[in-house]
Amino acid sequence: MEQISKRKKIIHPLYIIQYNDKAIADLKWNKKTEVRQRVKVNFKNGPRGISIRWTPKTNKKVFQLIFIFRKKTYVHDCGEFLPGSFTCNDLDKYLVSLNDKHRNDDGSFKTNPNVSVITKKQLRRSQLKTVRQVIELICQENFPRRNIKGKLSALSQKDHTRFLIGYNKRREHITFQDDEKGWGQILFKDTSTIKDWKTLFKTYPAETGCYEGDERSVYDSLLGSAIIDDLIPGNIEIYLNEIPRSYGQKENIRKALACLWGYARKNNFMGPNPPRNPTRLEDGGITIEKEEESLWIGSKYNEMSYDIEELEEINKALISLRDKHPFQSECIRMLIYTGMRIEECKKLTKEMITTDINGEPIILMKRYIAKGRTNQRQKDIAYDITEPVQEVLDSLKYQLEKPEFKPYHFVKWLFPSTRISLEKLSDPDRYPKYARSNACRTHTLDDTWSAVKKITHLEGSLKTLRKAFTNITNETLGGAHKGKSLTKHTNEFTPSHSYDKASRKKTTTMARRVGQVLMFKKNAK
Repeated sequence: MEQISKRKKIIHPLYIIQYNDKAIADLKWNKKTEVRQRVKVNFKNGPRGISIRWTPKTNKKVFQLIFIFRKKTYVHDCGEFLPGSFTCNDLDKYLVSLNDKHRNDDGSFKTNPNVSVITKKQLRRSQLKTVRQVIELICQENFPRRNIKGKLSALSQKDHTRFLIGYNKRREHITFQDDEKGWGQILFKDTSTIKDWKTLFKTYPAETGCYEGDERSVYDSLLGSAIIDDLIPGNIEIYLNEIPRSYGQKENIRKALACLWGYARKNNFMGPNPPRNPTRLEDGGITIEKEEESLWIGSKYNEMSYDIEELEEINKALISLRDKHPFQSECIRMLIYTGMRIEECKKLTKEMITTDINGEPIILMKRYIAKGRTNQRQKDIAYDITEPVQEVLDSLKYQLEKPEFKPYHFVKWLFPSTRISLEKLSDPDRYPKYARSNACRTHTLDDTWSAVKKITHLEGSLKTLRKAFTNITNETLGGAHKGKSLTKHTNEFTPSHSYDKASRKKTTTMARRVGQVLMFKKNAK
């Protein structure tokens, strides 16, 4: 409740305008002659007791009702003026409802609307949040996961921010990393200039700091100014189709908006009766049609794989490159021998090299770095250390025995970066967490993979290696229903995934069979 105090009376400049949407929207602040402060705006022909509290700094315009209840004067906020969402017509309807509930026949107030409106006021305020405001909030909270405690991975955060606030200088100030639990952290690079999200959005407000070109993030687009309730299929489709975009890009934008919508829903930003999810086709959401031919250059590799002879060529190239590309070459060989996903492989640590309950050597990938970690039932994933996998581990040992990599023994990552700061690594007293930080692991394999393709003259991407492993595994074992224990697929073969659970002993036996197939002619240990 807000009561006007006689002891602390605030005097506002007074404007008088006509009671219509155009007059309210046309309110402009004269920066040259007038001092910036709150302005009270009265109406010549408006409803009794109604005025506007206008804040020129934010251009926020709130309808207010001044009324008397039990000989005391109160102010009641009726809603913020927003063209197309809450206008004079909406205010008139609101006042009819308010009068029916709180006024006597003589016009006096029988009850105080501020007492019963607190919850509704909060709800209304939340309902009027724009898409842009919700983006700011989800960034400030580091992109919380919707259905389980924690944050999205750094990779997901990086992808979502690209489409929600990117194509803009904002992303030059932030970096992404995962913590010990696999939760993403968004950090500011130079806290002396921009230390937090509030400062970032103040420095680069909507449509400021954008790169040249047609691409605009949701934050910098007209969609960003829409009320979160108006994040509906039609408006999303207009945004997606306003400039030429590939199917993959549209899908990534849809995923980012799905994350945003889920956050808004979880935080009750759409009231007790939220609209259906506009990003889910099952809920009547948007449909993204695939092009006859993909616009993404990498799509030409979607349907290809490698045979065993081609994998051997790649393996030979990687062995020849291991001195020029240390750790990266080993990481790609691990992809060949295990079929791991790229991001999962890069996040392996030395501590994950262990044994199973039968004493067999394994790589125990922690659930928090694995795909599908939102599923609480998911457990750590075991990869058998077959003979070729052991070759990779031996090659890593060879790298760490080099004089320049001696300090790397303190680094926790299985595939460390070659760009580690030796100064920080050698001074654990000043930098106690550096050796275990995200800065010390390999982040990209692109240079090494480009060198491999140059040597072998083979086309394809790093993802093609997982397809090749899957095909070879299924052919060796006699079908996907058996191979899934090694490929770690969880959704593609639902019936077998649910009912055909291989024992650790059986899985180890199958892994060794596939390992023998992948035993190439060895040029080096």
